[in-house]
Amino acid sequence: MLRDDDVQLGHTHRIPAWAGHVAASFAVLLASPLPVEEDRMPEWQAGLFAIALVAAVLLLLRRRRPVLTVATTVALVWLSVPSGLFNPGVVLAAAIATFTASRALTRRQALWLTLPTAVVVAIAGAVAVGRGGMQYLLFILLFGALGDLVRVQHEQFMAITERAERAEATREALANQRVAEDRLAIARDLHDAVAHQIAVINLHAGVAGSALRERPDDAEHSLAVIRQASRTVLTQIGDLLATLRDPGSPGAGPGAVPVGLAQLDDILRQFRGHGLDVTVRRLGEARELPAAVDVVALRVIQEALTNAHKHGVEHRAHVVLEYLPDRLHVTVVNPVPARVTGAAAGHGLVGARERVEAVRGTLTHGRAGVGSWALDADLPTPVPGSHP
Repeated sequence: MLRDDDVQLGHTHRIPAWAGHVAASFAVLLASPLPVEEDRMPEWQAGLFAIALVAAVLLLLRRRRPVLTVATTVALVWLSVPSGLFNPGVVLAAAIATFTASRALTRRQALWLTLPTAVVVAIAGAVAVGRGGMQYLLFILLFGALGDLVRVQHEQFMAITERAERAEATREALANQRVAEDRLAIARDLHDAVAHQIAVINLHAGVAGSALRERPDDAEHSLAVIRQASRTVLTQIGDLLATLRDPGSPGAGPGAVPVGLAQLDDILRQFRGHGLDVTVRRLGEARELPAAVDVVALRVIQEALTNAHKHGVEHRAHVVLEYLPDRLHVTVVNPVPARVTGAAAGHGLVGARERVEAVRGTLTHGRAGVGSWALDADLPTPVPGSHP
């Protein structure tokens, strides 16, 4: 952004205010000794220079008081007429003041200022030299038009700069948003990979600790489960880290096995192996789902069963998959202790809700009757080629 006391040159350089003042003053003083009439006597040259010097001093105010400077320079032009000191220097001063004012004002204001100024100076020139002042009229109008042109170019340049800055800010915001979304996706995948296995390890570690002396067989079984869960979670974390290091790794490449309800039986087998009795009921005709919905459905069921295993009672849960014409409805119900009165605000449920909302679905969870807890996910499954 240019300061008021700076002038822009070529959109990249700035001319300091003092340099502009020096140039304007030098131009006015250089033009002042030139006689307007051929019979001008040499002794008048000092007077011409003096009045031009006054005009040059007045121009020092042109950027802070542009309209006032135009008025005072035009007044000086008229004062030079009866004294016989009218010369091109004072006319040039009025033209420079008009240029600066036109650059600082709006086009309408500049027009209302430039036209009267040009007419008044032209009349003064005609009176002073005894002939038409059309050249002075055109001279003032030219400087006024140049000032308006510089203002328009400056406004266009500033508009382009502002648009570029907004575009850069937008690109940065989008980049930050993508980073945040990637972090959130990593957090969800990490939670999905380890939450259940860590819950299993924690549960069987407690069992092994309490049964170590009195029931060594149970303790040995729990330790075996812990070893298996540990290997599983390490493998899953390794796959996730490999995918993060190299998006083209086998875990993320085209040859990777797609995640979805096709793996539901494997997930159920793991939960059943850890002591959770899971039953599944499918309603409607099963069909191929959109890839994103397929992943979300599996992850929602996995999260609900993990919570049932950690917080439920009676070690059982019931899963219902209802295939509707334009959606998939997933319900997971499990018994809970009577003291549970509200939904847990864990990261797993938060992540599950975010996953569901990402595919324009809805997720609810809470008590479903006495002593039971239900998680419901409604996932749109638009027909390929249809508009959402």
